[in-house]
Amino acid sequence: MKLIIKILTVLAVLISCISATNKTDNSTEKVDYGQLIKEYLKAKTIEPTWVIDDVDKNELELLKHKISWVELEKGLEITVNEHIITTSDKVTSNAVWESGVDSVNFANHLQQVSLYETESLIGFVLTSSPCTGLGCGVNYQIIYDLKTGKQTYFGRFRTGFEFQLYNFNSDGRPDYLSKTFYGRNTQGIDTTEYVLYSQTKNGDFEVFGTGEQKKFCFKHIYTEFQQNLDNEKLEENWIERINKNGR
Repeated sequence: MKLIIKILTVLAVLISCISATNKTDNSTEKVDYGQLIKEYLKAKTIEPTWVIDDVDKNELELLKHKISWVELEKGLEITVNEHIITTSDKVTSNAVWESGVDSVNFANHLQQVSLYETESLIGFVLTSSPCTGLGCGVNYQIIYDLKTGKQTYFGRFRTGFEFQLYNFNSDGRPDYLSKTFYGRNTQGIDTTEYVLYSQTKNGDFEVFGTGEQKKFCFKHIYTEFQQNLDNEKLEENWIERINKNGR
């Protein structure tokens, strides 16, 4: 009987050791913050009614809306339902690279058009064609309000070409997320800041703030192509917790 008890005791100890070895230590597990941000934003995205990508003609129709565009000496002239938008003298609302806003007249090509019929908004993505060097990583985005004719301009550098609207606050107002690239430091680490903009009653978009906080943003710090997760960080000053695991 004593022998059986000893055998059972040894088996219990072995099983507990194996179980402990197989458990993952969540406190030391590396987090892919790029994927975390991607999944978070996907859940908040407002799906467009219609998208025309790789625009290859100068006259378009999106449902009942007629759009045409021509290249100017500097910038573009875009006509939406007979209302003319000229980008020659426009600058971005956000800092595109580090601390500076950018002139939209660098763009000479309409790349993408997204219609949000329910929100009465159209999103335009503008690029430079042909492009060379760093200019190939730049694009400009316009949010056009179909009801008021108001326009808001944004720019991006090395932070993607997709146009997206979001619903972060559940307040009935569409949101936009600007992206500012802060360059690469001597250790090869990049930083991108995301800032929340919301639509105003006038139809344009401005930085969303409250009495307690003037700006809501988060920063993604990473190595190129996210090859080293040891150097990756997520700094949040946001409306809610993105990294809910706290790692």
